[in-house]
Amino acid sequence: RSPPRARARVGAAEAMDDARKLLDSLMGPSRDKDFEEQKKADGWKERNVCKRFLVGFCPNDAQDNWFKNTRRDTGICNKIHSVHLRELFEKHEDRSKYEQEYEREFLQYLEGLVSEADAWIAREKRNCRPPEKQAKFPQHVKESIALMQTQSDNLLKQAEDLAEAGNLTASKEMVANAGKIKEDIDEMKEKYSGCTSVEEVCEVCGVRCEPDEPGAAIPNAEHNGHYMAHLGGKLHLSYVKIRDKVKELREKVKSAPPSKEEENSSGREKRRSRSRGGGGGRGPPAAASRR
Repeated sequence: RSPPRARARVGAAEAMDDARKLLDSLMGPSRDKDFEEQKKADGWKERNVCKRFLVGFCPNDAQDNWFKNTRRDTGICNKIHSVHLRELFEKHEDRSKYEQEYEREFLQYLEGLVSEADAWIAREKRNCRPPEKQAKFPQHVKESIALMQTQSDNLLKQAEDLAEAGNLTASKEMVANAGKIKEDIDEMKEKYSGCTSVEEVCEVCGVRCEPDEPGAAIPNAEHNGHYMAHLGGKLHLSYVKIRDKVKELREKVKSAPPSKEEENSSGREKRRSRSRGGGGGRGPPAAASRR
């Protein structure tokens, strides 16, 4: 075991590192620079600053990993996630110069998370238990069935007594009446029976749960219980936020002007196309005629 002094030094170092990370997140990594450098307010350009956080959020923030302790965990981001730096970025004159690039990278990253979630959903649907035939009786129906069952049992008991007394005609009549009640019970049960999904997969986050389990708040309400409980869970809310951001960024990217890189690429493609097509100049020389 390490001596007490060594453990104390390690603890102090870890505490200082935590304090530094906290100051970075609050004030940015350039807090120690002189006043003239801080006036530039471009500390958000540093490589150790999370650009996804600048234009939205970071699901893998080491201090707030949305997928921690789940099978969706893709690792953590140890870069700086500073609200102060995001505010400086949003006010900076160079924002438009960098924002489009950051958002395109962020969209690509989020689309990867969505693609993985959709694959998870497909797998979970295959793993769901098949539908089962279940009967769901309202309280008044349960009471009616119980009463009718008691009547049927009493009639069969009377039929047995009559048969022992030698009154076979009356006994058969009692048995027939009991059979009619049994048919009514079966018909009522069939009316309130049907195939029900035992499990359901959420189309947003892929959680597999029991969809119709009654909960305490709203008895007998559909999608109350397990399903409703998962809607307020961190995993589901994370994927709601991710999917909403993907829609927002797709619309923004679609309406945004092409970047310089895309313009250069388009220009090169057009030049290659003109070169392959002769560029409108003279065509190839005609083949010499044979004599």
